[in-house]
Amino acid sequence: MPDRTGYEVGYDDAGDVQIIEGASREDVPELAGGDGMGCHAGAGEMEAAARAAGKSDILDQYAADYPQGPHDKPQSMCPAFGSLRVGLRMCRTATVLSGSACCVYGLTFVSHFYGARRSVGYVPFNSETLVTGKLFEDIREAVHDLADPALYDSIVVTNLCVPTASGVPLRLLPDEINGVRIVGIDVPGFGIPTHAEAKDVLAGAMLNYARKEIEAGPVQAPAGGKSDRPTVTMLGEMFPADPMVIGQMLEPLGLAAGPVIPAREWRELYAALDCGAVAAIHPFYTASMREFTAAGRPIIGSAPVGADGVANWLSDIGNAFNISADKIGQAQNM
Repeated sequence: MPDRTGYEVGYDDAGDVQIIEGASREDVPELAGGDGMGCHAGAGEMEAAARAAGKSDILDQYAADYPQGPHDKPQSMCPAFGSLRVGLRMCRTATVLSGSACCVYGLTFVSHFYGARRSVGYVPFNSETLVTGKLFEDIREAVHDLADPALYDSIVVTNLCVPTASGVPLRLLPDEINGVRIVGIDVPGFGIPTHAEAKDVLAGAMLNYARKEIEAGPVQAPAGGKSDRPTVTMLGEMFPADPMVIGQMLEPLGLAAGPVIPAREWRELYAALDCGAVAAIHPFYTASMREFTAAGRPIIGSAPVGADGVANWLSDIGNAFNISADKIGQAQNM
């Protein structure tokens, strides 16, 4: 078989491009590492950095409030989604995140996917602004620019993992600016188990703020006026119809369903603290329970689920209000 000479068809000059020989890694100078803690670090490293930066008291409180066993840290989305969602669902409340851009993007995307119709504020940073303290100054400036009492009752500022690990001190923000309340919280993925507990972090911080306002003097009344019957505050997110159904169960006892925490507007926090008792529908609102206990409000655990559960729940509620056994029995048998 005769030899055949091949040939190459060219359509442009790409084949004539000079290929530069790559350098081996040993020949590449090592870049200087950043001083800031990156979000690529492990949870243990970031927790150690946060403690070294003065956040031990916060992390110890989270560990006490939300204890974790070997299987209590599920592979779930960023916990901060919980507190972000609580803030976005409140009227006249602005939310500002401080964290890595990728984290803020993901949280913003998911929050709008779940129906949020409000912008999420973001204060960017780099290694220099993080370690020099300029990030805190940027956050403070952003909050001052945002604090318009015509638009907002409150502004929630949230430290995500990296600012928490670097010790950004949100507690040094002013309590209020131009009459707008400033609530700063740390919600690191290495300190909060899931987004469920993160809801309690913000709800508890807001209740703490509102309780101190009540102690300082008169506050706003509920939008619909004060109930003419003693109320039961419900702790934990619920479907819209649930409070109405529970209200019907409480009516034979001469009681009314109070606000639901997390609240939908700031003045609901005052009404929630003004209750006769708290029904802890969800079990993980530890910080919120601490505020109700400080306000002297009894807390009834569990939820009215199932025939026996409803009967026991009504009995516990009635006993908290010193209602007679006959009246409790009537409510149980309706």
